Amino acid sequence: MPAVDQATAAHVHEEENLSSTSFLECPGNQQNTREYEVVWQDSIDPDNMTYEELLELGEAVGTQSKGLSEDLIALLPTSKFKRGLFSKKKFKGERCVVCQMEYKRGDRQMTLPCKHVYHTDCGSRWLSINKACPICFKEVDINVPKH
Repeated sequence: MPAVDQATAAHVHEEENLSSTSFLECPGNQQNTREYEVVWQDSIDPDNMTYEELLELGEAVGTQSKGLSEDLIALLPTSKFKRGLFSKKKFKGERCVVCQMEYKRGDRQMTLPCKHVYHTDCGSRWLSINKACPICFKEVDINVPKH
């Protein structure tokens, strides 16, 4: 093998060894290991981690809310549930898919842009955790009026 190829191979091998070294393996750096461990380990594989390791990783990395803010949720249209008194059709027993309770006359409802309807409280709780409709999984996109 030519000398240039050997030097390149040795350099690549050395870099691989350095990148696979975790912070915990570095001597004299035992203090504050929790703070820097994630930064030094480039080859983290969550599939091979224990529950405790995943919790620790979550604490180190942080979490991101997948829901909508209360201000955005408040912009969604609401109405009262009405059942036609003189309707010849039998009432089908419409239910809120979040709480599984039948709608009653006067219940406050929220309508998402996809036109699915929920109790206002149920929809608000759901959207504060997850910004996708629980029926069609379409992301709720609320256009905020510009001033």
